[in-house]
Amino acid sequence: MNKITKGTKTTDKHDDFINRLNNCKLLGVMDKIYKKEYGMSAKKYLLRIPSRKEAERMVRTLEYAPASITDMFQRRLDCKCSKKKTRHHPVWTPNIPVPAIKKNPEFFIEEGSRTGGFHANFPKDAGAGRLLYITMKPSEFLNYAFAGELVEKRSEDEVGTTELIVKHKQKRILKCKPQDAPFLKLDLIKCQFVYHDGRHRAVAADELGVKEIPVFIEHDVPINEEQTRCLKDRKLWKKESARSPDLRHFGEV
Repeated sequence: MNKITKGTKTTDKHDDFINRLNNCKLLGVMDKIYKKEYGMSAKKYLLRIPSRKEAERMVRTLEYAPASITDMFQRRLDCKCSKKKTRHHPVWTPNIPVPAIKKNPEFFIEEGSRTGGFHANFPKDAGAGRLLYITMKPSEFLNYAFAGELVEKRSEDEVGTTELIVKHKQKRILKCKPQDAPFLKLDLIKCQFVYHDGRHRAVAADELGVKEIPVFIEHDVPINEEQTRCLKDRKLWKKESARSPDLRHFGEV
């Protein structure tokens, strides 16, 4: 019997990771968009920049994302988000959260960060195994964002929501401009969200009739069964009891 050397094991693990990169449908569509629009590659970024463990966790986050997110990116790739008014509801056009690079590793891009403002730190949080990539109705996101008193607040929370901001977001959606995914932070002990960003985008999407939006959920690594159950069962997540908050009463946002 031939002995398996350490070098062989390393090669096998590398080959397994390459296979995961090539078999992840969501990553594949993202990579095609990067190549088409920027001449860059997210797969090369995952192979060259983060540690292997971080890269594997990022890929796992994409692998666990629902197929509907892949469909959103596929529509963007195929340019099927019609800018003309039809009887169909508008759809969400997503930003790519995974960075990409060219041949020179020093030249890379993180598409979401180019829009300015707050956005989920995908390399950091997904790389640590602390990020979910899911979808929900815009009204559902707003119910979660309004549930309870926020533990963590930003200066932007004191900025009032205005018609102008919402209309600006609506124009971006209707023009099929890529949007950062709204963001929630889940406290696994309370099973409640304590931080959010993206209510203007969610309001705009809700009023336009967008059926589904992508959402990032940041969380700590579960340390017991109860926290694991909270993370996996969204029925346990606390939210407003009302069907949807009054979207026009945003004095505190």
